[in-house]
Amino acid sequence: MIAANDVGLLAGLIGATILLYVAARLPFGTIFAALRPVLIICGFIFALQLVLAGLPQAAATALRIIALVLLTSLVTLTTRLSDMLDTLTSAARGLAPLGIDPPKIALAVGLTIRFIPMLLHDFQEVQNARKTRGGRGFSILAAGPLIIKILRMTDALGNAIAARGFENRK
Repeated sequence: MIAANDVGLLAGLIGATILLYVAARLPFGTIFAALRPVLIICGFIFALQLVLAGLPQAAATALRIIALVLLTSLVTLTTRLSDMLDTLTSAARGLAPLGIDPPKIALAVGLTIRFIPMLLHDFQEVQNARKTRGGRGFSILAAGPLIIKILRMTDALGNAIAARGFENRK
Protein backbone atom coordinates (compact mmCIF):
# COMPACT_ATOMS: atom_id res chain seq x y z
CA MET A 1 0.00 0.00 0.00
CA ILE A 2 2.91 2.35 0.69
CA ALA A 3 4.19 2.02 -2.90
CA ALA A 4 0.75 2.84 -4.28
CA ASN A 5 0.82 6.15 -2.37
CA ASP A 6 4.44 7.07 -3.08
CA VAL A 7 4.18 10.21 -5.25
CA GLY A 8 7.78 9.86 -6.47
CA LEU A 9 7.26 6.24 -7.47
CA LEU A 10 4.00 7.08 -9.25
CA ALA A 11 5.63 9.99 -11.09
CA GLY A 12 8.45 7.64 -12.11
CA LEU A 13 5.90 5.11 -13.36
CA ILE A 14 4.27 7.79 -15.49
CA GLY A 15 7.70 8.78 -16.85
CA ALA A 16 8.51 5.14 -17.66
CA THR A 17 5.15 4.76 -19.37
CA ILE A 18 5.84 7.81 -21.51
CA LEU A 19 9.16 6.22 -22.49
CA LEU A 20 7.22 3.10 -23.52
CA TYR A 21 5.02 5.31 -25.74
CA VAL A 22 8.21 6.64 -27.34
CA ALA A 23 9.61 3.12 -27.76
CA ALA A 24 6.34 2.06 -29.40
CA ARG A 25 6.74 5.06 -31.76
CA LEU A 26 3.42 6.53 -30.70
CA PRO A 27 3.16 10.31 -31.14
CA PHE A 28 2.98 12.50 -28.03
CA GLY A 29 -0.47 13.59 -29.14
CA THR A 30 -1.57 10.04 -28.35
CA ILE A 31 -0.64 10.57 -24.70
CA PHE A 32 -2.75 13.70 -24.49
CA ALA A 33 -5.62 12.02 -26.36
CA ALA A 34 -5.56 9.20 -23.79
CA LEU A 35 -5.66 11.67 -20.89
CA ARG A 36 -8.10 14.26 -22.23
CA PRO A 37 -11.32 12.47 -21.21
CA VAL A 38 -9.95 11.69 -17.76
CA LEU A 39 -8.49 15.06 -16.79
CA ILE A 40 -11.80 16.63 -15.70
CA ILE A 41 -12.70 13.63 -13.57
CA CYS A 42 -9.15 13.41 -12.23
CA GLY A 43 -9.23 17.12 -11.33
CA PHE A 44 -12.51 16.66 -9.47
CA ILE A 45 -11.15 13.64 -7.57
CA PHE A 46 -7.94 15.56 -6.78
CA ALA A 47 -9.93 18.49 -5.36
CA LEU A 48 -12.11 16.18 -3.29
CA GLN A 49 -9.10 14.26 -1.96
CA LEU A 50 -7.32 17.53 -1.22
CA VAL A 51 -10.18 18.60 1.04
CA LEU A 52 -10.74 15.20 2.63
CA ALA A 53 -7.25 13.69 2.89
CA GLY A 54 -4.65 16.37 2.17
CA LEU A 55 -2.17 17.12 -0.59
CA PRO A 56 -0.03 13.94 -0.48
CA GLN A 57 -3.05 11.64 -0.77
CA ALA A 58 -4.68 13.83 -3.44
CA ALA A 59 -1.50 13.89 -5.53
CA ALA A 60 -1.01 10.13 -5.17
CA THR A 61 -4.61 9.45 -6.20
CA ALA A 62 -4.40 11.71 -9.26
CA LEU A 63 -1.05 10.25 -10.32
CA ARG A 64 -2.35 6.71 -9.83
CA ILE A 65 -5.33 7.42 -12.10
CA ILE A 66 -3.12 9.02 -14.75
CA ALA A 67 -0.66 6.10 -14.64
CA LEU A 68 -3.46 3.54 -14.99
CA VAL A 69 -5.05 5.38 -17.91
CA LEU A 70 -1.72 5.77 -19.71
CA LEU A 71 -0.78 2.12 -19.19
CA THR A 72 -4.20 0.89 -20.28
CA SER A 73 -4.12 3.09 -23.36
CA LEU A 74 -0.63 1.86 -24.22
CA VAL A 75 -1.77 -1.76 -24.08
CA THR A 76 -4.86 -1.12 -26.20
CA LEU A 77 -2.88 0.90 -28.76
CA THR A 78 -0.10 -1.66 -29.17
CA THR A 79 -1.98 -4.97 -28.89
CA ARG A 80 -4.48 -6.42 -31.34
CA LEU A 81 -7.91 -6.85 -29.79
CA SER A 82 -8.10 -10.49 -30.83
CA ASP A 83 -4.80 -11.18 -29.03
CA MET A 84 -6.06 -9.46 -25.88
CA LEU A 85 -9.30 -11.41 -25.93
CA ASP A 86 -7.54 -14.74 -26.56
CA THR A 87 -5.19 -14.06 -23.64
CA LEU A 88 -8.06 -13.03 -21.39
CA THR A 89 -10.08 -16.11 -22.33
CA SER A 90 -7.10 -18.35 -21.52
CA ALA A 91 -6.44 -16.57 -18.24
CA ALA A 92 -10.09 -16.84 -17.20
CA ARG A 93 -10.29 -20.60 -17.82
CA GLY A 94 -9.38 -21.18 -14.15
CA LEU A 95 -12.60 -19.39 -13.18
CA ALA A 96 -14.83 -21.85 -15.05
CA PRO A 97 -15.29 -24.11 -11.96
CA LEU A 98 -16.75 -21.05 -10.20
CA GLY A 99 -19.41 -20.75 -12.89
CA ILE A 100 -17.71 -17.90 -14.74
CA ASP A 101 -17.72 -18.36 -18.51
CA PRO A 102 -14.33 -17.26 -19.98
CA PRO A 103 -15.71 -16.40 -23.46
CA LYS A 104 -18.33 -14.17 -21.84
CA ILE A 105 -15.61 -12.36 -19.87
CA ALA A 106 -13.70 -11.84 -23.12
CA LEU A 107 -16.87 -10.60 -24.85
CA ALA A 108 -17.53 -8.10 -22.05
CA VAL A 109 -13.98 -6.75 -22.22
CA GLY A 110 -14.08 -6.58 -26.01
CA LEU A 111 -17.37 -4.72 -25.98
CA THR A 112 -16.08 -2.31 -23.36
CA ILE A 113 -12.99 -1.54 -25.42
CA ARG A 114 -15.13 -1.15 -28.54
CA PHE A 115 -17.79 1.07 -27.01
CA ILE A 116 -15.74 3.52 -24.95
CA PRO A 117 -14.74 5.54 -28.05
CA MET A 118 -18.36 5.41 -29.24
CA LEU A 119 -19.58 6.73 -25.89
CA LEU A 120 -17.05 9.55 -26.00
CA HIS A 121 -18.26 10.39 -29.51
CA ASP A 122 -21.89 10.33 -28.36
CA PHE A 123 -20.99 12.58 -25.43
CA GLN A 124 -19.38 15.06 -27.83
CA GLU A 125 -22.49 14.97 -30.02
CA VAL A 126 -24.72 15.76 -27.05
CA GLN A 127 -22.41 18.57 -25.93
CA ASN A 128 -22.29 20.01 -29.46
CA ALA A 129 -26.09 19.88 -29.68
CA ARG A 130 -26.30 21.77 -26.35
CA LYS A 131 -23.86 24.40 -27.61
CA THR A 132 -25.85 24.78 -30.83
CA ARG A 133 -28.94 25.52 -28.74
CA GLY A 134 -27.07 28.13 -26.72
CA GLY A 135 -25.67 26.04 -23.85
CA ARG A 136 -22.25 26.95 -22.51
CA GLY A 137 -19.47 24.71 -21.23
CA PHE A 138 -19.86 21.33 -19.61
CA SER A 139 -23.24 20.52 -18.10
CA ILE A 140 -24.55 17.57 -16.16
CA LEU A 141 -27.73 18.05 -18.20
CA ALA A 142 -25.95 16.23 -21.03
CA ALA A 143 -26.20 13.04 -18.98
CA GLY A 144 -29.91 12.54 -19.75
CA PRO A 145 -29.65 12.30 -23.56
CA LEU A 146 -26.40 10.34 -23.22
CA ILE A 147 -28.01 7.78 -20.89
CA ILE A 148 -30.90 7.38 -23.34
CA LYS A 149 -28.42 6.75 -26.19
CA ILE A 150 -26.54 4.23 -24.04
CA LEU A 151 -29.72 2.38 -23.09
CA ARG A 152 -30.81 2.16 -26.73
CA MET A 153 -27.37 0.93 -27.76
CA THR A 154 -27.22 -1.73 -25.02
CA ASP A 155 -30.73 -2.92 -25.85
CA ALA A 156 -29.80 -3.34 -29.52
CA LEU A 157 -26.55 -5.04 -28.54
CA GLY A 158 -28.35 -7.44 -26.20
CA ASN A 159 -30.79 -8.34 -28.97
CA ALA A 160 -27.91 -8.93 -31.40
CA ILE A 161 -26.09 -11.20 -28.91
CA ALA A 162 -29.27 -13.16 -28.19
CA ALA A 163 -30.04 -13.50 -31.92
CA ARG A 164 -26.60 -15.06 -32.46
CA GLY A 165 -27.28 -17.60 -29.70
CA PHE A 166 -24.30 -16.63 -27.54
CA GLU A 167 -26.29 -17.35 -24.36
CA ASN A 168 -26.90 -20.94 -25.47
CA ARG A 169 -23.28 -21.79 -26.28
CA LYS A 170 -21.51 -24.33 -24.10
